[in-house]
Amino acid sequence: MKKINYNKTRGFTLIEALIVISIAMIILTSAIPAFSHIISKNRQSALLYNLFSHHQLARSEAIKTNQRITLCKSSNQTQCTSEAQWHDGWIVFVDNNHNKIINVNERVIHVQQALDKSLTLKYRGFGSQNYISYFSSGWSTSNGTFTLCSQANDKTAESIIISRTGRARIDNKSSTGEALECL
Repeated sequence: MKKINYNKTRGFTLIEALIVISIAMIILTSAIPAFSHIISKNRQSALLYNLFSHHQLARSEAIKTNQRITLCKSSNQTQCTSEAQWHDGWIVFVDNNHNKIINVNERVIHVQQALDKSLTLKYRGFGSQNYISYFSSGWSTSNGTFTLCSQANDKTAESIIISRTGRARIDNKSSTGEALECL
């Protein structure tokens, strides 16, 4: 049987523990900004995919119900407002009379609350900048680009590009292949 020496202690000295804690703190303080950038970028992408899904919802509802479906910007989440910005929120609704205004007999499909204040969402396209409607054929009233920018992400942008046929796609590059930038 082997004799155990109880006089020999195992473990760290106080100095060794302080050195390990110091190194860990240096690594963490250098990694935290990178993690916050990743979290911010993922949040931006999630919001962009949220808008993308609402366009897909509007288009599929238009085809399924054989009705015109409109997606409009709204600051109060009850009515379409031309004074609002897209990042203030939007509404998806059945536009029976094609007037781009929610009337009493028109069904609201979805209401989106305002986005985080650090995000801006802009739309550039042909036709009205206040709404996009989808016909029962799936075609949209106009083509254009929604660009989502975050102040925390070094002016990088992601966009939803909508064609006249109603097809939407997400991209972070322009038609020439260059990275999109926020202005």
